[in-house]
Amino acid sequence: MILLICEGRGVFTKKEFGQNEFLLPYEGELLEKEPDVDDTYIFEFTFKGKPFWVDASKEDGSFGRLLNDDHIHPNCRPKVMEIDEKPVICFFSLRPLSSNTELVYDYGPGNIYPWRGKVITPLHMFIVEVFVI
Repeated sequence: MILLICEGRGVFTKKEFGQNEFLLPYEGELLEKEPDVDDTYIFEFTFKGKPFWVDASKEDGSFGRLLNDDHIHPNCRPKVMEIDEKPVICFFSLRPLSSNTELVYDYGPGNIYPWRGKVITPLHMFIVEVFVI
């Protein structure tokens, strides 16, 4: 485990990755109807023209749910893959990544993410839980 000074939770690489290399899946319960709750760990996507959701709100030891948002400089992207006739969200690197790089992706358009306009000052910084893959 590596400790860094930043805000929130995050996932960092433990080794180098090449461009377009598979990094990790976004795991959770696959839902075919919209969930009743608006949870931070709900991933909405379309597969074969149908809407789906992955509910990753349960702490299950998986890491995809812990990737942070960076709509300006993302270094990975989600891609829907078909595995055993089911959709699976997988993250791939957008460029070569060195060891100890935080994995970040663009959560999507809009102003629904309050941290995007937030300025982090030294008072907002603290030691956090960080996972290395």
